[in-house]
Formats: sequence, structure tokens, C-alpha cells
Amino acid sequence: MKTYLLGWAWVLGIPALAQSSVTLEECYAAARAHYPQLRQEAILQQTNELAIANLNASRRLPQLTVNGQATWQSEVTKLPIELPNLSVPVLNKDQYKLTLDASYTLYDGQLTQLQTAAQQAGTATAIRQVEVELNRLKDQVNSLFLNALLTDENIRLTRILLDDLRNRAEKTRASVRFGTSAQINLDGLLAEALRTEQRLADLNASRQGLRASLQLLTGLPVIDSTRLVVVEPTRLTGLSLNRPELALYQAQRSQYDAQAGLINNRTKPRISLFAQPGVGRPGLNLLSNDFKPFFIGGLRLNWNLSAAYNLERDRQLVALNRQQVDVQQATFEQNIALQLRQQQTEIDRLEAQLSRDAEIVALRTKVRQAAAVQLDNGVLAARDYTIELNNENQALLNQKLHQLQRLLAIIQYRTISGN
Repeated sequence: MKTYLLGWAWVLGIPALAQSSVTLEECYAAARAHYPQLRQEAILQQTNELAIANLNASRRLPQLTVNGQATWQSEVTKLPIELPNLSVPVLNKDQYKLTLDASYTLYDGQLTQLQTAAQQAGTATAIRQVEVELNRLKDQVNSLFLNALLTDENIRLTRILLDDLRNRAEKTRASVRFGTSAQINLDGLLAEALRTEQRLADLNASRQGLRASLQLLTGLPVIDSTRLVVVEPTRLTGLSLNRPELALYQAQRSQYDAQAGLINNRTKPRISLFAQPGVGRPGLNLLSNDFKPFFIGGLRLNWNLSAAYNLERDRQLVALNRQQVDVQQATFEQNIALQLRQQQTEIDRLEAQLSRDAEIVALRTKVRQAAAVQLDNGVLAARDYTIELNNENQALLNQKLHQLQRLLAIIQYRTISGN
């Protein structure tokens, strides 16, 4: 059964129903939604759609090009004979041509399909990279959120300490008036109270800074009265690795597979229809000096045989790049396994400390209570009492610190594993 730590509200004594609350999971989601880099995913998707639309348009629509030229040449074609009663025209040295070149691909060896797959694979890789960056926000949220909880607990214990010092100072002031206690005891308690007030002011400033940073990171209204709620995860065994980096590595492999497909496509022939209507001087009749329209059309075969020169080496390069991804993933998984082992060791260490914290607190409280009686009876100096009071306060703080550190270690374990 999950343990609910409602912002440690039970420790702080704050009425739960009178305040708004923010959970750690809400902070995760809000930090992701509030982070500017998230918008990059939508941009990448739109870019991918436009690129694919361009590829489809290039494949399905005829390619049209208008070409024109005006030339002057030093010599023109002439017939090397002269016939009686027949005038053979001489071509002008200035010639003109204007054409509309149209082509439509009938067979491209599935080039467009492969280009589309490569585009989609590249976009998927870029999106996975963004997801890796967004996942790192969890570490920032964990640090701010749980440090804010620890600061709240520290403030609570410091206030208890300050109240005790003030109460003891009032009792000692009365004892001084009746001559049953020395002025030095009162001065010692008042000085310790002032020092505790300074510490409380520092803690309040830290609290404001942590909450302001958490609000800036998440965009949530994390104000003074906001309760910070965290659900302690209980099951750590059997968790599978679910990090976004694994999806990134797989996307990179898919991208290299798409590149391999494009490399293999280089040696395939291309067949297309073409048409060239135009007008020129001369036209298709080279012996005519007049502007004439003309038309040429048919089938065209393109087969780049020289693409095979580097084919095998390019395949090897892609295979090596894919092997690099395998090595990166293996290294990543090994590092994650090491981090999880260290995190589990930290959890075990903190649980061992917590098993003794309750005993330490009980003993420190017992000593402080005895010191309070001795102080009231005038047989103990205020300095000695404040030492025992601080020892008790530190024991309580250590206990809560270990509880919160254990909670952070458990959450970090799940965060590292991607769960």
C-alpha cells in the first residue's frame, strides 16, 4: 500500500483542507509542458510533414522547366554543293530557342518511398532526442521539490526550538527576579533565542527561493501556503529499464537502416516520360531560317553505373555507425545499472540509519527533559540546557532528514530506471 506524505503536513500541523496542494507527479507534467523545448516536437512534426509532401509532389507531379537561349556562332552549316536554278538558304549566325521541358517519372526504384522513410526516421530521432532532454527535467524537479520539503521540516523544528527557548527564558526571568537564578542564565537563553531567530530567517529565505524556483520551472502557483505532496513509491524490484535514451538508440538504428536503403537504391535505373515543346530559329529543320514551333517526346532511361564505385564502402560506413549506436547503448545500460546499484546501496544505508534514529530521538528527549527540570531548579546552567536542547533538535532533524533522503533515493531510483 502506498504511503502518502502530504507535504509532511502531519509534521507541520497544517490544516490539509485549508490549502491548495501540488504533487510531485503534477510538477513533472507541468515542468514538461512549461519547458520551451517541448514546442520543438511540434515544429519537427510540421517540418516532417512538409518534407514528405515535397517528396510526394516531386514523384506524382510532372517536373517542368522553361529553358531559353540566344546564341551567335562564328560559322553555320552549309551544303558543300551548288545546283543550277536552285538557291540553298544560308542559316543566320544568330539563333534562338525557347522550350518547355517536361518529365514524369515512371519508375524510380522506390526512391521516393525510401526518401520518405529516411525523412521519417530522421524526424523520429530528433523527437527522441528532445524527449531525452525533457526527461532531465525530472532531476531538477526532484531536487527543488524534496529540498523544499526538507526546508519546511527544518523550519518546523526550528520554531519548536525557538518556542522552547522563549518559554524557558520567561521562566528564568521570573527566577532572576526572585533571586533563585543568575542573570547569566537568562542572558544565555536570550542569546540562543536570537541565534535561532537568525537561523529561522535564513531558512525562510531558502524556502522562498526553492518555491520560487519550483514555480518558475513548472509554471504552477507554488506559494507559501501550497502543500507539497509526494507519493512514496514502494516497489523497486522487478522494474524494467524504461529510459527515453533506449528509444533514441532504436530511432538512430532505424535512421541508419533508411540510409542503407538509399545507398542500395543508387544503382537502380530510372525510367521517365519526357516532352519538349518549343519554338526556335532554326527549329527541327536545320535548313530553315524561320521561327518554327517543334515538339520532341518519348521515354528516357537513366542508369548511373558509376554509383557502384563506392557502394560497398558506403554500406560499411553505415554498418559501422550502427555498431557505434550498439556500443553507446551498451555503455549507457552499464552506467544505469551502476547508478541503480549505488542508489540501492544508499536506500539500504538510510534505512539502517532510520532504524536507530527513533532510539536516538527518544534518548535525546529524555536527557533534554531532565535538563529542563534541573534548569528550573537552578542546578543547571542555561548554557548546558541549550546544548541538550540543540542536541534533541538535531536528532529530530536528522531523523526527518534521513526519512526525506530515503524518499529522495527511492524516487531517484525510479527516475534513473525511467519509471
